[in-house]
Amino acid sequence: MIFKNNGIIISNEPIIEDFVYLMKINEKNIADIAKPGQFLEIKTGSVPLLRKPISIFEVDKVAETISILYQVKGPGTKNLSELKANQQLDIIGPLGTGFTVKKFDNKCLLIGGGIGIAPLYDLGLKLKESGNEIEIVLGFSSKDTSYALDYFSKLGTLTVATMDGSLGIKGTVEAILSNYELNTFDKAYACGPEPMLKYLKTLEDKVNLELSLEAYMGCGLGACLSCVCKMTDGTYKRVCKEGPVFKSKEVSFDE
Repeated sequence: MIFKNNGIIISNEPIIEDFVYLMKINEKNIADIAKPGQFLEIKTGSVPLLRKPISIFEVDKVAETISILYQVKGPGTKNLSELKANQQLDIIGPLGTGFTVKKFDNKCLLIGGGIGIAPLYDLGLKLKESGNEIEIVLGFSSKDTSYALDYFSKLGTLTVATMDGSLGIKGTVEAILSNYELNTFDKAYACGPEPMLKYLKTLEDKVNLELSLEAYMGCGLGACLSCVCKMTDGTYKRVCKEGPVFKSKEVSFDE
């Protein structure tokens, strides 16, 4: 079921001023049924005209809230960053197909890059609630552009890579994962920039891997076909409808 409602903003605070914000919204219907990996379509103002697709960062069914973690990149997210507590927010959701959550025999691995870390937090919470042991690998450009580490460190063992080496290991997540015995994990999940996902696809024979893809979405409901991605069998699927989460072995990054 999909709802179109006006949620009430509880808080909208910068994690990094003018760059990354965390917004908490009261919206019972969506909070009741949202699954890790799903997203919202948010009306951010009169400009831009199209809604903005944003991943759900956390769901609290008891408090009846959903949270989003977002980067300020354009006029839409700039408008979002200026909203205050008690204002209404026009949202549609929950949308898309989420991650697989169950109790596994061995550890789970979460891999995120940049703002791609957003849907992994609620996933980690739900995996932990299901009794799983979790390890997390996150990549950022630098220490100054890293965020939400205090959230992820509560889920399990956290290792960070930065391109300039200012925090954690120098390099991309590959610098960390090259030393991992991936066959010790029952499941791995990832979301981040396409170069990172392309690298992770090369590891799909070593670990059961799910990828959350990013794509331009015109409607977010599967009607406009602007977000199709190529599958390994030559067909195309909609990131907003059949995704954004796919099994790695389903997805082709070939042009």
